[in-house]
Amino acid sequence: MRGPGRSRPAAVLGALWKLNAAEELQYRANFVASFASTVFYLFTALLTLDLFFSHATTLGGWDFWEVVVLLGVFNALSGLVEAILRPGIGDLAAQVRSGNLDLVLSRPVDAQVFVSFRHLDLWRFTDILLGLGVSTYALLHLGRFPGAGRILVFLVTLVAAAFVVYAIWVILMSLAFWFVSVENIATLFDAVFEGARYPVSAYPAALRFLFFYLLPIAWTTTIPASALTGRLSLATGIVAGLVGVGALVFSRLLWRAAIRRYTGASS
Repeated sequence: MRGPGRSRPAAVLGALWKLNAAEELQYRANFVASFASTVFYLFTALLTLDLFFSHATTLGGWDFWEVVVLLGVFNALSGLVEAILRPGIGDLAAQVRSGNLDLVLSRPVDAQVFVSFRHLDLWRFTDILLGLGVSTYALLHLGRFPGAGRILVFLVTLVAAAFVVYAIWVILMSLAFWFVSVENIATLFDAVFEGARYPVSAYPAALRFLFFYLLPIAWTTTIPASALTGRLSLATGIVAGLVGVGALVFSRLLWRAAIRRYTGASS
């Protein structure tokens, strides 16, 4: 049973999101800038792919439109990072260093949920829609639009991919509890995550192992895109779901350990 002094996270976050939305709507020019930057990014990425495929027929066994499907998934997950994770959990290091995290821990809500989702960049949600739109357009060109079963598997693997991306951010940002300054750790994530723009099969064996088991970005784009293009087996889809849940659980355990360390250091 919920304690009398404990607030519902959904109610608290709902109030914060309304404030976020009201603030963002005051600067609607940000929407135009965000939309234009995403369209430009997608245009240059597609141009790069077109140049590559003018000299080759496949990339890691994937043809042009299959890679475009993957690019759309990548853009959707990048939108998730920019809309939710970077303005939320990405600010954790600054809060730890300044001591503002104490104010969060004193609130009657789950600290991880509050830190992760209290800030939203409303306009970057268009990146998610644009990414899924690009994947849909590519599937139409492939002429093998997925049925209900494949779409369901795709949704499961996409949610699992979101769990993995979130877990990576929590793990990286939690380093702030052990090290003085880790603000630039987000740059490391960006550099590694760029590798998810392409099929994992396009990389050498050593990098494939790295992207599957150590820095599991292969599960974030290659697997959901494989579900859409019919490349994914049901067994791999199930494993992807388990990987997502496992990553989420691990990040939660690490967060709790980090909070205990932070509390002990400040007491």
